[in-house]
Amino acid sequence: MNFLNRFKIKLPPLPSPPPAHQPTRSTLLHIAALIGFATIVHFAIADPIIGFYAVLVLGLKIGLITFDRHTLPRSIMMVLTILSFVLVLFIYGGWSGQKAGISFLVLLVALKFLESRILRDYYVVCLILYFLAASSFLFASSLLNILLVITYTLAITSVLLKLSNPSPVSWFKAMGASMGIVTKALPLAILLFFFFPRIQGSFGFLPSQDDLSGGNELANSMVAGEFAASAFDDTPAFRVTFDGDIPINEQLYWRSKVMTIENNFAWEVAPADQRNVRDAAIKSRAANLEPGEVSYEILHEQSKDYFLPYLDYVVGFSEGSILGDYSVFQAQRKDSNFSYRGTSTAAPSLPEGNINRAALTTTLSKPSARTQALMNRWRRQAQDAGQLAQLVLNHFNTEEFRYSLLPPVLESEPIDEFLFETRTGYCEHYAGVFTTLMRWMGVPARVVVGYQGGERNQVGNYLLVKYSDAHAWSEIWDDGRWVRVDPTAAISPDRIELGMEALLRLWDGNELLSNASGRALSNLLNPTGMDRVWRQISDSWNNVGYQWNRWVVNYDFQAQRQLLLNLGFEGRDSLYTLVSILFGGSMLLILVYFWQLIPKAVRLEEAQQAYLSFVSRFRRHQVRKAPADTPHEFARKAIRRFPHM
Repeated sequence: MNFLNRFKIKLPPLPSPPPAHQPTRSTLLHIAALIGFATIVHFAIADPIIGFYAVLVLGLKIGLITFDRHTLPRSIMMVLTILSFVLVLFIYGGWSGQKAGISFLVLLVALKFLESRILRDYYVVCLILYFLAASSFLFASSLLNILLVITYTLAITSVLLKLSNPSPVSWFKAMGASMGIVTKALPLAILLFFFFPRIQGSFGFLPSQDDLSGGNELANSMVAGEFAASAFDDTPAFRVTFDGDIPINEQLYWRSKVMTIENNFAWEVAPADQRNVRDAAIKSRAANLEPGEVSYEILHEQSKDYFLPYLDYVVGFSEGSILGDYSVFQAQRKDSNFSYRGTSTAAPSLPEGNINRAALTTTLSKPSARTQALMNRWRRQAQDAGQLAQLVLNHFNTEEFRYSLLPPVLESEPIDEFLFETRTGYCEHYAGVFTTLMRWMGVPARVVVGYQGGERNQVGNYLLVKYSDAHAWSEIWDDGRWVRVDPTAAISPDRIELGMEALLRLWDGNELLSNASGRALSNLLNPTGMDRVWRQISDSWNNVGYQWNRWVVNYDFQAQRQLLLNLGFEGRDSLYTLVSILFGGSMLLILVYFWQLIPKAVRLEEAQQAYLSFVSRFRRHQVRKAPADTPHEFARKAIRRFPHM
């Protein structure tokens, strides 16, 4: 201060502190409602014990507010705080991970709210609530979640406005003011989203392995009956956008895993140490996203699976490493939605090389006498592997085999029971039995699991593939190449032509399409009336969510780089370009905001302009209007000075 006084520099006076006031009961109850909502959401994210404990703490605070008390004794607060630490450590075993972190935040805001006494404490509570709102993006980034977080943020800002105002403010007015604040911040948020440099790679401390347990996967083993259970799982697996028209259902075989190990009618994927890594490296170098093939982009949901589905037969891929059996695996699974591109052909196009015939004809199970007699008859009729496969398919088609979502349980002799007794199964039954029979007859064969078909979204022109579309089929080695054979197509061609979604809607609880009339099937495939309106609404909403995930949630480093190229910035060093755009855009927004604060000229009425001219005329004669003079007082002053005018 002495330095400023020496140069006669005077600072403006410090603002006077606002008068102290206590928040109203309604404002505190609004804060309690916000914490209660966060606690309810916590039940769906992390351990419910933490949620129940937070509800207990929140209930104590609501009781204090109701009876106009301040807070509990410090000894009780200390016990509650220590208990919260013990709960988090006991349930999660530490503080690392998303679930442990969100649980800690929920308990922190509840305990802070309980011990709050003055206005500053409640400000801190609102600050923690902002962190809780932002932390929801660690678990979901859907459009619905975005709208929910925005609404929650507006509610927190409204509470802050009510807290800072000593006079009562209506909830409607506070919400309107908070919407104005968020609206003004929106341009800067959009600028930061598109041009803030995206970080390549992932953080080592997030998420924990326990947090990566979300999402589904196709099992690495196939046991009869497991795929049938997944037929009722309508959880989305991935969505596909094709560069051209969507292929017909009969061409939509999405390969995920190849199972070559048979163990008494159970099939397994070969362990990692038996993968042909050398062949995988060769095919990875040969991969090329060639134009003219079936090209597509897959937006995959979060999954625990290391294998990626591609349309058979994959030629080019942008994610993962390809194996010799055309399955593609990734070294590290993703903890959120991710997208990748692929190009496929209708038949294998890469060189196959030599196969391990002994391993591909080996089975642990052995045929019975009647099964052996059946195979001997087929051998006498067939001359090659293709004819053998056709005889087995004809047997499935001409005999009384049925396709069911609730197949009977197979006991000690599963293949004999299926072939001669139950004759009822799902896709894994037919694929497993067919592959086993072909191996018993000396034909190299393997089981392929993945997905078949998908549900078309007419609005977004993309394909939705669900876990209910999980499917199993076979491949046999014929004439020096692998050939796909789908026994399900011989038993239930409707499963392949119509898709699983149609069959589930027409299923009567026992048989597929057994009692479905032609009119019911027509209404399903070509809905009319309210069914058509409802499907249009459903497709529109699903398309909005899909486009949101595709263009916003999956906006990564590559997408940002492509945006810069589209804008004409072709330099190699994109960091300086992004910083320049951010700096220039921010300065422009700041100038716009300051321009709004500049006082604008007010258009005067004719009478006002005449009066100002009158005042200006007398000012030249040394008759000045004081700020406190009314028009009448100034007129009398002018008359006294110039009575003759």
